[in-house]
Amino acid sequence: ASDSSGAMAKPKGGGAAAPTPAAPPPTKRLPAGAKATAGLCVFIAAMGVVAQQAYDIRMYAIRDYGYVIHEFDPWFNYRATEYLAANGWHAFFHWFDYMSWYPLGRPVGTTIYPGMQITAVAIWRALGKLGSAISLNDVCCLVPAWFGVSASILVGLFAAECSGRKSAGAFAALIMAIVPAHIMRSVAGGFDNESVATTALVATFYCWVRALRDRPTARDGEATADSYAFGVLCGLAYVYMVSAWGGYVFVVNMIGAHAAALAAGGRYSSKLHRAYSLFYVIGTAGATRVPPVGLAPLRSLEQMLPLLVFLGVQLLEAVEVERRKKRLTPAQVWKRRGGVGGGGGGAAR
Repeated sequence: ASDSSGAMAKPKGGGAAAPTPAAPPPTKRLPAGAKATAGLCVFIAAMGVVAQQAYDIRMYAIRDYGYVIHEFDPWFNYRATEYLAANGWHAFFHWFDYMSWYPLGRPVGTTIYPGMQITAVAIWRALGKLGSAISLNDVCCLVPAWFGVSASILVGLFAAECSGRKSAGAFAALIMAIVPAHIMRSVAGGFDNESVATTALVATFYCWVRALRDRPTARDGEATADSYAFGVLCGLAYVYMVSAWGGYVFVVNMIGAHAAALAAGGRYSSKLHRAYSLFYVIGTAGATRVPPVGLAPLRSLEQMLPLLVFLGVQLLEAVEVERRKKRLTPAQVWKRRGGVGGGGGGAAR
C-alpha cells in the first residue's frame, strides 16, 4: 500500500518494499493491408475446398455407371447437341425433327433454348484445339458437374458482396455445393437446361449487385466505373441465361423489382441508372434474338414491370441531372419527380 504522497509503503515488520509489477508488452497487431490479404487468402482456400467438394459429390454417377446420359430430357438435349456439332449453326436453327413429338414432329430451331447445346459444343471444340481426345458424349456428361462447381463459387461471391463478409460468402458457397436441390439439377450425366442456367442466373445477380457497389470517390450520386463495367456484364450474363432456360422471366423481374425498391426507398443515384439501363438494353436486345423468346420482353404482361422500371429510371435521371445543375434541395427534387411522374412537366420547368 502507498501513502497519500504516492510513495511505496514499507510492509509491517520492516521488510523491503514489494517490487512494482512490470507492465505487459504491447500487443502486436497485423497492419490493415496484411489482415485483408490474409482474409482473401483464406477465402480463396475455402473456395478451393468448395470446388473440390462440389465436383466430387456430382461425379458419383460417373464413378458408379460410367459416362452415361440419364433421364429423358438430357437424352434429347444430347441428341440436339450432336446435330449442332455435326451440321452447324444454320442447319440446327432450321432443323425439323420428325423423331420428336411423334407423329407431328418438332421444329427444334424455334422451340429449344440453345444455350446449353452451344456451350457443350464450344467446350468440346476448345478442348479438341488443346489436343484433348475427349468425346462429345463425355463433355455433355461433365458439363453439369462443371457448372455445378461454378454456380457454387458464384453464390459465394454473391453472398460476400451482399454481406460485406467473406466468411458469409464461404459458408454460402459450401451450402450451395452440398444442398440436394442443386445437386439433383447438376449431377454429372444430367445434361439438362437447369444445370447451365443456374450458373447464368447467379452470375447475373452477382454482376447486378457488384455494379451497385459504393465507391468513396463517387461524389454527389454520380455513376461509377463499376456501374458501367458490371452493368454490361450483367446484361451479357442475362442473355446467356435467356438462351439456356425459360426461367429467365424470374431473373429480369427480380432485378426490376430491386431497382424499383431502391428508387422508392430514396436510394436512387446515377449508378443505378447506368447499371439498370445497360442491363436492360443489352439483355432485352439479346433476349429477342433467342428463337423461343422473340419480342416477348416487350409484349408479355409478366415482363411489363422491368420495362416500366426502365422508363421510370430515365425520368428519374433527368431530374437527377437537373438537380446537379441547379443545386436543388431535396424538397425540390421530390417535387420535380412528382411532376415528371404525373406528366413530365416538372422536369421542364
